[in-house]
Amino acid sequence: MPANKSALVRYHVIDDCLLNTMRRYPGLGDLRNKIAEKLGQSISESMVNKDLRAMKDIYGAPIRFNKERGGYEYAQPGFSIREFPLTHEEIEAIDLAPAMLQQLKGTSLYEQFQKAVGKMIEGYRIGKVIGKEESEIIQMETGALSPGTEWLMQLLKAIMEKQAVAIGFQSYGGQEKEHIFSPYLLKEYRNRWYLVGYSERAESVIVLGLDRINRIDGRRAKFYQEPGFNSVDYFRYSFGITQMHYQEPEEVILDYLPEQAPYVLSQPIHSSQEVLVHDAGGLRIRIRVYRSHELLQYIMGNLDKIKGISPAGLNEDVKTRVRGALERL
Repeated sequence: MPANKSALVRYHVIDDCLLNTMRRYPGLGDLRNKIAEKLGQSISESMVNKDLRAMKDIYGAPIRFNKERGGYEYAQPGFSIREFPLTHEEIEAIDLAPAMLQQLKGTSLYEQFQKAVGKMIEGYRIGKVIGKEESEIIQMETGALSPGTEWLMQLLKAIMEKQAVAIGFQSYGGQEKEHIFSPYLLKEYRNRWYLVGYSERAESVIVLGLDRINRIDGRRAKFYQEPGFNSVDYFRYSFGITQMHYQEPEEVILDYLPEQAPYVLSQPIHSSQEVLVHDAGGLRIRIRVYRSHELLQYIMGNLDKIKGISPAGLNEDVKTRVRGALERL
């Protein structure tokens, strides 16, 4: 029996034991014996422990150990993993993705996977509880996948295995060019994905948008590690995806109207954000970033919420853009 199909059988046996009102609070030994009886082969108590953890992770099963009774139970009466059915193929997919993403724990790719599974499970459960379809009572943020997301897993695998690849990349309005590429980092910005790595063609570390990749082929070329490259530092002062390592980052101070303060405090606009003033008059923050197109774009899109911008040069850049926009109207 395939490993993950066997896992599904074990989860169902554990579920049955926890729901059995005639023999409540089964211990590890009881669960192990019941699983062995079902599979026709012995298993270890450590495997049962792993299964209990997996059921909590995959199904959000509220399993707890009752010290007074000396056995396990569902903390939520009537809970069953069968209310959220998964095939062994689906369990395999859910099981595999975190294992691959574990090396990127702490990144948005890892966090988004965890959130997506959590949303899916909770949305299903809420619907089951009140007897409505999920779409009738909870609407999660959705949208068409941006072009290029089909390359994510292949590139993630290449990063983890330190494998150079040949990438057919076509810039907007240009011809396709091939890059022998040593990939280091995947980064998301505004629902689009970007790949950072060393290009033999450019002879430097560059950023490629996944939406402009036409093909990826495995290559036997040697993976090249750029000396001194640090994935944490690479975008440290970038406001978005544009990095400008040839420039010095500058301190930018933004003053917000009072009603905007909760949003900026709960969702910092940059990792370097510091609060300088927060009172009835509004919020003043400081960030240390490059003066990029993305920074100007953010400020322009929030001018109705911002009442002060410094340094003076940045303030003048914004005014120039505003004047240009007004002239075009």
